[in-house]
Amino acid sequence: MKIPKDLPREELQAAAQEALTRYPGAEIYFKFTCQYCGLRCTLVEANTLYESGECNACGKQTPITRGGFMISMCISGKKESA
Repeated sequence: MKIPKDLPREELQAAAQEALTRYPGAEIYFKFTCQYCGLRCTLVEANTLYESGECNACGKQTPITRGGFMISMCISGKKESA
């Protein structure tokens, strides 16, 4: 299933690197859509884009060829996610 806002892997990595450069100390959590059940999943390890990810609903591995990310950073001593 293709999500309209998902980026191809190369663009996704470039956008994430740009975000990390712009916001030092931020953490990036990559997202992908399970090709089996359609659930939107987030990788648990910050700043790491794996070749595939395990769906937390159906447990199957999906190759990550497209995706998105969220940024987590500390603002005024309080951790926020965007």
